[in-house]
Amino acid sequence: MSMKMKSRLADKRQRLSLSVYLVGGAVVLIGLIAVILAVASGNGESASEPPDYSGVPSAWQNRNSLGDPEAPVTVQAWEDFRCPACAAFNQRVKPGLVDNYIVSGKVKLEFHHFPLQQHEPGASLAAQASECAADQGQFWPYHDRVFQATSSGPSAFLMERLIDYAVELELDGDTFTSCLTNQSHLPTISQSLQAARAAGHNSTPTVLVNGVRVDNPLDYEAVSAVIDNQLPSDQ
Repeated sequence: MSMKMKSRLADKRQRLSLSVYLVGGAVVLIGLIAVILAVASGNGESASEPPDYSGVPSAWQNRNSLGDPEAPVTVQAWEDFRCPACAAFNQRVKPGLVDNYIVSGKVKLEFHHFPLQQHEPGASLAAQASECAADQGQFWPYHDRVFQATSSGPSAFLMERLIDYAVELELDGDTFTSCLTNQSHLPTISQSLQAARAAGHNSTPTVLVNGVRVDNPLDYEAVSAVIDNQLPSDQ
């Protein structure tokens, strides 16, 4: 083989190696970007849309209760605002309950406070804040806003942040702040916590359908099956 041909082959190998290096580097870079984006998206607030309550009559939105007071099925949800599983329940299950059962008058959903010790400080304060929002007829929108912030960590449950959420929802800021700083609803939260313990509840969310505990409350189909079993045969 002539020296000229050897030189051409060496040059070709060098260019090929450079191409492989560049392609490999690009793949690594894309992978790193994907990891960074995944991590970043996991650290922020949930982007899921809250349930649409427009089809629920205002008379059926009564503080912590949502649905026809005479509904044949009552779903009790014992929850903690700092509980990630509770946030998942509200993202995965509650919208379907609203659309398929509550709007039609088949189900009444009740929210019960169950702030766990491991989620303090913050869980009880958020519970009190939701009751302050209920005083202004905005429990459910405030409830959804707080659960959207659950993934942001403890800082999302500082008093100033809880007040910010109320302002976002256009509540009366002064009234809300006074209610929260004076701990006006602390007795309500304490009573609910005592009721949860007396009933033997030990985790959140605890979901009961006409008193029947749902084994997998994060699975909409599981919750729906228990509801359907409790509905009268003509519904």
